[in-house]
Amino acid sequence: MPSMRGCTSVALRLRRTLVTPKKKNPPTPLSASDDSMGGDWPESMRSLFVGAARVSRDDFMGMFDVGVPLDASMAQNEEVLLLYGPGSVPTEAPFDNDDGASAIPLIRSATQATQRCSAVKQVLVQPNEPGSCFAVVGQWESYHVHKWLRVQSGTNSGTAADQQLNKKEPFQIAPRSHTLIGKRKQTFPRHKQTVLMAEQYGKYMSLLDELYADLKPVAAEVAARGGSNNTVVVMVCNKGQSMLLANFVCAAKARGIDMSKVLLFASDLHTHRLARSLGLMTYHHEKLFADMPEAAAKQYGDSNFKAMMMAKIYVVHIINLLGHDVLFQDSDMIWFKDPLPYFEKKVPAGFDVYFQDDGQHSAQYAPYSPNTGFYYMRQNERTQFLMSHLVRMGDVVMNTGSHQAAMTALMAEHSSWKGLRVKVINRDEPDFPCGYHFQRKQSFVRDMLAGKNDPYIFHMSWTDNKDQKIQYLQQLGEWYWSEAPGCGNGVEAADCCLAEPLFRCHYKDKPSKRPC
Repeated sequence: MPSMRGCTSVALRLRRTLVTPKKKNPPTPLSASDDSMGGDWPESMRSLFVGAARVSRDDFMGMFDVGVPLDASMAQNEEVLLLYGPGSVPTEAPFDNDDGASAIPLIRSATQATQRCSAVKQVLVQPNEPGSCFAVVGQWESYHVHKWLRVQSGTNSGTAADQQLNKKEPFQIAPRSHTLIGKRKQTFPRHKQTVLMAEQYGKYMSLLDELYADLKPVAAEVAARGGSNNTVVVMVCNKGQSMLLANFVCAAKARGIDMSKVLLFASDLHTHRLARSLGLMTYHHEKLFADMPEAAAKQYGDSNFKAMMMAKIYVVHIINLLGHDVLFQDSDMIWFKDPLPYFEKKVPAGFDVYFQDDGQHSAQYAPYSPNTGFYYMRQNERTQFLMSHLVRMGDVVMNTGSHQAAMTALMAEHSSWKGLRVKVINRDEPDFPCGYHFQRKQSFVRDMLAGKNDPYIFHMSWTDNKDQKIQYLQQLGEWYWSEAPGCGNGVEAADCCLAEPLFRCHYKDKPSKRPC
C-alpha cells in the first residue's frame, strides 16, 4: 500500500509538475490561498495551466462517463492526465508517494483531484499512436479537435484516393476518417442523392400530420400495455425480411415472453397480414411505404438496404414525436428475456439514448460505435431534436449505405451542442451480444450456448444478407419457424411457430449449438 503524504503539500507539487526536475524530498507545504497561479510554470502559460496530476483512469471515467464503450484500462493506459487552470489546484487531496517515479503526482480519487474544478473539459485520444502530438492553445474556445496530418497538398478533396502520410510534406487539415496509416474512407453525397433525399423528406413531411393522427391512439394503446413506463418497441419490416420477423416472434412465444409492447411498421401488405396473424400490433400506411422495396437486401448497403434504413428513421421519429420512449430493433433478433426492464430500471440514469455496441470501433463510427439496429431512446427535447435532424440526412444514408454513420456524427455534435447524453453498452459486457461476438468473440457465444452467461438478447448482425442470418440462427439452435408447406409465405403464421427450434449445421468454423 503506497504511503500518503500530507494534504497541505499538494498544491506546490502540482504547480511544479512538468517543469521542475524530480526531487527525492517531499515538497514544502503551500497554503490554499497561494495556489491560484505561479509556481515554476512559465509566466507565458499561467493563464492556461498552473499544475498537473495523474488520476486513476477507471475512477475518473466512472465519475465522468461520456457514454462511450470504454476500453479496459491496461499498462500504459491506466491513468488520466489532468491539467489544472488557475484556481483549480486541489489543496486537500492526498497524493501517492511514488518515490519520485514521476514528476507528475498521482491522486487516485477523481473526486479529490477535481475538488476545486468548476468545469472539466474531457478529451479522448487514441493510445499508442506513433508520431501524434497534442497542442492546447489559449483561444476563444472550440468544441472540436482540429486534426492536422502530413499529406500531399490538395488531398482534402472528397475524390482523393487513399493517401499515405509523408513527413516531408507540410501539415494539412484532415477529416476524422483520415487515419495515421493514411486511409481515407470519406466520400460526399452526390447531387442526385441530395435531390432524392429532398423528395423523400418532402413526401414524409407532407404525410406527417396524417401519420400523427393515425398513430396517436395506436401508440398510446401499445405504450399502456405490460405495465411499463410509456415505452413502445418499434420494428419495421418488409416481405423480404418477414421470415426473420416471424422467427423473432415465434422464439419469444416459445420462451413465454410478452410481445404486447411491439408495434410493427409493415412496409407491405404481406408483412402486415403476417404480423397480425402472429398477434402483433401492426401499422401499414400505403402512401408512406409506396416506394419501399418488398425484396430483402442482397447485401449490406445495397439499394434495398438503404431504402429500409430511411423507413427505420421515420418510424422512430414519429413515435418519439408522439411523446413515447422507443426501443427500436431490427428483425434479426432473439429475446432470451424481456429487455424493457433493463432500460427502464437497470441502466445508468441521466442518459437520453442507449445503444448496443456494434463492436466496430473504427474512425468512421467514433466515439460511440452504436448499433443502430438495437437502441433505447427516451422521449425529450434533445432526442426529438436529434431525430428531426436525422430524417433530413437521407443523402448521407444513401452515400454511406446505412444510418449508422449519420447517427454517430449527429450524436457527437448534439452531445457537444445540446447536451445530448449517449450511452453505449460496452461489447465486453454480457447483456447484449451481437454479430461482433459471433464473428470475433466466439468463446462468449459458446459460453452463451452452454448457459454460462445470461444475456437479454442476441442480435444476428455482422452478416451479408438474410439467408446467412437464417443459417447462423439455425446453427445456434434459435430458428423457430417451420419449413412445412405453406409456412414459406407466412400467411398461416399461427401454425408455423415451432415449440422446439430447428437445428441445422452450416459452418464448421462458427459457434454451434451442437458439434458440426
